[in-house]
Amino acid sequence: MTHPPFKIHLNRRVLEAPTSPMSGSAILALGGYGSEYELYELHGEHDPTGGVLIAPTAEVKLHDGLYFRAIPGNANFG
Repeated sequence: MTHPPFKIHLNRRVLEAPTSPMSGSAILALGGYGSEYELYELHGEHDPTGGVLIAPTAEVKLHDGLYFRAIPGNANFG
């Protein structure tokens, strides 16, 4: 069984998460991102789908090797 800290990836940086589960906002804060960012869980480093949006209050069960992306909430890619 894997124990903390868990090595996760956020915007291509490796972070050590101290516990699991963690809320979406806590994962953002761990990477130095504020509430103006949205968090997406990716299916691997090069996920072509853009990932799945994680709500700030949603609890994410962490394990080594998870990939996340933080994007400004007001970003317009269209």
